Amino acid sequence: MAYRKTSATEARKDARRKILLDAATRLFGRSGYHAATVPMIVAEADSSVGSFYAHFRSKEDIFAAVLELLGEKIMEAVSQAKATQPDPLLKIQCAVEALFLFLARNPQEARILIVESSGLSPRLEQVHRAINRQHVEQVCHTLESAPEAFSVAVPVIAARCLVGAVYEALYTWLEESPADRLPAAEVARAVADYNSRAIRR
Repeated sequence: MAYRKTSATEARKDARRKILLDAATRLFGRSGYHAATVPMIVAEADSSVGSFYAHFRSKEDIFAAVLELLGEKIMEAVSQAKATQPDPLLKIQCAVEALFLFLARNPQEARILIVESSGLSPRLEQVHRAINRQHVEQVCHTLESAPEAFSVAVPVIAARCLVGAVYEALYTWLEESPADRLPAAEVARAVADYNSRAIRR
């Protein structure tokens, strides 16, 4: 008799995969891509090497999965923030603040996205660029949907500048001493306000 997958079996498999992804996220965020190893991820997850390779082919494979999941979480946070505002300019402001605050509240994930994922391999660079491209496309879509509200000659360039400003401000904020840096919400608002002034008509 052929083995049939049940919903309970699939749920257990998904749960084990999530445990490995969460462990890898913590480890990559703390130690960096190069220092982390598959045995370290397995130990962090309190799992087994066999279980790891049942879900992922390599360290690069799980890092790509961590990045993709992170991209989904960010897009969800940004989309939810944008949905609260009908005004296109306020949509941009909310999106900028949401992106900054999500990464500020998740510094390990921020390190993975901004620092660790750059220049590792063609595959990982492609995943990294796809996440950035999604952010740019969202902003560009908002800019193009209401040209009467914005003063931008080339929406895609303006969108790239907006997204890049968030990443640069966030990276600098994370490097500052927690005792000396401004509150995350204050920086997020300042970045959003500055970007809004640059694009509003």
